[in-house]
Amino acid sequence: MYKGDTLYKCSEERIKVLFDVFSACADRKAVSKVFSEKMKTLGAQIVTDDLGNTYASLNGSVADSKKTVISCPDSEDITSLASALEVCETLVNSENELKHTLSVLLWNDEPASDRPQLVPAMGLLCEDYLPEEIRRDYTGIQTEKASDNGIIHRLNTSGYGPLFEVHANHAGIDCIGIADIVPAVKSRMRGELRYNEKLMKLTEDAIAGCGMKYETLHYAPKRDTWIAAHMMPSAVILAGSDDTRKCADAATVLLSAVLLADKM
Repeated sequence: MYKGDTLYKCSEERIKVLFDVFSACADRKAVSKVFSEKMKTLGAQIVTDDLGNTYASLNGSVADSKKTVISCPDSEDITSLASALEVCETLVNSENELKHTLSVLLWNDEPASDRPQLVPAMGLLCEDYLPEEIRRDYTGIQTEKASDNGIIHRLNTSGYGPLFEVHANHAGIDCIGIADIVPAVKSRMRGELRYNEKLMKLTEDAIAGCGMKYETLHYAPKRDTWIAAHMMPSAVILAGSDDTRKCADAATVLLSAVLLADKM
């Protein structure tokens, strides 16, 4: 990330501390509490929806609805949690002002006993938000109308722009990976596909700008990522492992990608 002639990199030392803090958490609730407290110290507004998903948002300078999302898949993915928090801290410390609101989303990974077939983490299974072709996949499974149930904080994708995720990857690569989810999304031939392709190119540009090597890897997304990729442009950045140095590299790429996406 450049400001003038300075390249800002994410801090491995801070990431090491985050790894230790999250590793010491006894359960999901403890992780969520730590996550929320740390985001609050950075000035984020915290909201929890009816499914237990936590949204921590740093306001942008423009009052529009196209938020950029960093998604933490669940409370056990320390690489994802640490990279998201470190990106936010680096942004705040560097005083780079974002145009669009940046929302960090920690999914609730606890199963819903009354809806065991759903992925409660998604927070997307409202008829108001789901495209028809996605809704057909859930025939026979109850969805809800946000307008009827007062659900205002679930990830209503009409109000969001790009979504980025960082995952640890154990495929044996010793560099940053980009998960190519375009083929999976292509199977539906949605018009929004071009935005997924644009975001892939943006992520490649972010890596090049950071002077890092990368590999593009075939990615068969799980159901939650697959649904999200049909509803908003998505990019998945893979750290070589859950090693703190590689996590710091992935966080630096994520930071650069967020700043490029903010100009879209």
